[in-house]
Amino acid sequence: MRTVDGKSPHWICLSTVFFGVSLLVTPLLARSTKSQPAITVQVYNSASVAPDILAEAEIEVTRIFRTTGITVLWLNCPLSESDAIANPVCIAPCPLNRLAIRINSEMPADLSENSLGLALTETGIYATIYYPRVEEYVKRGVANRSQIMGHAISHEMGHLLLGPSAHARFGIMRATWTHEDLHSMAMGALLFSSRESRIMRGAIIQRMRSGENSGFSASSGASLDRRW
Repeated sequence: MRTVDGKSPHWICLSTVFFGVSLLVTPLLARSTKSQPAITVQVYNSASVAPDILAEAEIEVTRIFRTTGITVLWLNCPLSESDAIANPVCIAPCPLNRLAIRINSEMPADLSENSLGLALTETGIYATIYYPRVEEYVKRGVANRSQIMGHAISHEMGHLLLGPSAHARFGIMRATWTHEDLHSMAMGALLFSSRESRIMRGAIIQRMRSGENSGFSASSGASLDRRW
């Protein structure tokens, strides 16, 4: 579960149209409730993961972040160009008050053997999950696909909100999950620490405030890398 600083993963850019279109944040997109901060996650299912598995993984992420005091909202983005044009939010540069997760079917040759994903921490927005590695973890016979993918997504979201030096000795932010961690995962007990939760809440609140002050037009967000 490494992170990359200053380097971009090979994400395939859908399009750059609507780049200059103003994207004011709507109630659906990362709006805070009275009780806790919220963030929207755009998902690009490039690995064609079965819809039920993806939906259950998203439920798992929502549950994990609920324990931190953060609400996660989901926007599953289309991959075809025609459908994407009808959803300009999914192809415009992503503002800081949203995260973008791509699920890839291919892994880079230099991916470490225990890594399920990669976060572009210099953007604070973009991350990739490598589905073949999820399948490898499933073969260990402890946690199912949705649980493993949900925790992998949560881990990379943690890097985007906590920063590149976010690995911990215990919990969901451990660099390499042990057999015991997978058992905790299956039981719903592999979570963020109270300190990590506090930092992430603060980070989201700051992003939301920045968005309110700037209006977050498409041109002010982090651009989709052409190799993305």
